Amino acid sequence: MTGKVDRDSDYEIFVEACMLAGTHWLNALLHKLSVTKEAADLLHSDKPQLQVPVRADLRPVFAAMKLIEDLRPDYLRGTKRWSVDDGRRCMESYQRVKAFAEKVIAQ
Repeated sequence: MTGKVDRDSDYEIFVEACMLAGTHWLNALLHKLSVTKEAADLLHSDKPQLQVPVRADLRPVFAAMKLIEDLRPDYLRGTKRWSVDDGRRCMESYQRVKAFAEKVIAQ
């Protein structure tokens, strides 16, 4: 993703891509851990609501996804000017979700 989309000039696409890819990683992680069934994907980190409390070890992953999700409305609706710092935090959050999911899935 990072080789094809410039974080700062293509920020709308960048935030959308991080959110979509991160959500897929989160769902794969939850399926691997049997937290959710494969037919019950989350659309966002809090929708639909999980039927069980979020495990302590997964809270940082959910927080990382929430950060990305919270960036999306202002930037995609044009109510906020792009912040390079937000771009950095978005990418760090996406990488946190991906790395955690890859580690668990590989086990």
